[in-house]
Amino acid sequence: MGKEKTWRKMILKIIKHPDTFLRQGSHAIKEVGDNERKLIADMLETMYDANGIGLAAIQVGYNRRMCVLDTSPSKNNPIVMINPILKDKSVETLEMEEGCLSTPGKVGIVKRHLRIKVNYKCEHEKEYEKTFYDLYAQVIQHELDHMEGKLCIN
Repeated sequence: MGKEKTWRKMILKIIKHPDTFLRQGSHAIKEVGDNERKLIADMLETMYDANGIGLAAIQVGYNRRMCVLDTSPSKNNPIVMINPILKDKSVETLEMEEGCLSTPGKVGIVKRHLRIKVNYKCEHEKEYEKTFYDLYAQVIQHELDHMEGKLCIN
């Protein structure tokens, strides 16, 4: 592995509902290059600045299948998902209230699976297949919805 590039991180503008851009589907990423890695760094900076726990690229103006998330209390354990695909889900679901950085002050009631299995790549193009539970499962499903042009408030 070569030396990691470092960029000056930027806080991006989060697109807000009712902007119709949020209703677009997102496209798969063919290759992870410097532009994608810069976007990931900026998305993480933006998510942390907004006190969020997940952010999809579509929310900052890029209709690409990519998201970042971090539910850790210390906000230092991010997960980057590129081209995530839901492979399996539990039968058990729970209806819950969800908020969204793109719908400030509004919440929606959504049904989420308590366990999901997801295939995805990280920013270094390493492939993963992992099972997530509870809050991580909820956040990933929320971000997958964004990639399909769905909002929790419908």
